[in-house]
Amino acid sequence: MITVEALPALAGDCLWVEWDDGDRRRRMLIDGGTVRAGSALAERFARQPVDARDFELVVCTHLDDDHIGGLLGLLASPPEGFSTQDVWFNGHHHLLPPDLLGMPRAEQLTALLTEAGTPWNTATGGRSLVVPADETAPLPVIELPGLTLTLLSPTRERLAALRDSWDAWKAEQRQRAGAQRPAPPDLLGPSQPVAEIDWHRLALDYTPDKAPGNGSSIAFCAEHTADGSRVLFTGDAHAEVLVAALRRLSPDGCYRADLCKVPHHGSAHNTSPELLDVLDCDQWLITTDGGPAVRGAEAEYRPGEGSHPSLRTMARLILGSRWPTLWFNHRVPSTERYDDGFLQHRLGFRARYPPRGAKGIELVVGPGTVSRAAPPR
Repeated sequence: MITVEALPALAGDCLWVEWDDGDRRRRMLIDGGTVRAGSALAERFARQPVDARDFELVVCTHLDDDHIGGLLGLLASPPEGFSTQDVWFNGHHHLLPPDLLGMPRAEQLTALLTEAGTPWNTATGGRSLVVPADETAPLPVIELPGLTLTLLSPTRERLAALRDSWDAWKAEQRQRAGAQRPAPPDLLGPSQPVAEIDWHRLALDYTPDKAPGNGSSIAFCAEHTADGSRVLFTGDAHAEVLVAALRRLSPDGCYRADLCKVPHHGSAHNTSPELLDVLDCDQWLITTDGGPAVRGAEAEYRPGEGSHPSLRTMARLILGSRWPTLWFNHRVPSTERYDDGFLQHRLGFRARYPPRGAKGIELVVGPGTVSRAAPPR
């Protein structure tokens, strides 16, 4: 079995993953949330015995602050007993020339890994973790003790897009940091009650994500060697890249996943109807406190009133399979709207949240089963 603990990382991702390997317990960390949410990771380490803080892998999916921020604190001042066999992060010297990574946090992470001599992308011999552009080539497979990882994203084209549009993308980040922009009205929720929403119309209304930073996300499938349980870790990857990779894995049908971490915190532009068509999955983990990744001053940050998860994405998940289960790591207005018995019965889905008073949510994943673990102490 695989356990996936979605820490309370506010608007970001921070996933603490463990699995059994014979009589040993192995672990992996995927992203660290924002710098502001770094306390969640520190609190999780405080609950972890010092002699069980060794990791097979730490993954920084991409350079957005809501994924990279918390990892800076971890690597700058590692907790007692912390170690990792490898770090996955596509730094400036991995990308196609010319160099493009000028974002301060990405440069900080690069410096931390270099100065500490931390194992870095050793699974690919120090090269970037990219899915081959040649569709006839097999997807890269990395074997960890007790777990097999199959890389799905990014593609070389997505990394090249990040390089080619870096200046414009960096200017956009400065604009976001300097001004709080309201989310589109459909993402904040309509004025009418949720029971009156035309969910079928929303599900079909899709436009793809074009952000180069999201397109550079590392995404992969994790399969337990012993029992075959599968979890799809998507970062903020583009749906079109995931669809193409999953079709290569399962050309004759849908790819089975026992749990899927919904891409980009439930953004409207990263979970396409086509992605639902190529996935055989009815268990969905949504990691967000409702706020977008970047706001203005921290004092203006209001959880649950931002852009995630999108009603359009939720409509696709709810209508895309029979009685799907939606797992949330935060109970806030934008996620709690689905805690409506009438709506669940009418549309045929279940919504699950952290226990009252608990922080984050931990899921136990087996073949065809997902259950909530006991809340952390």
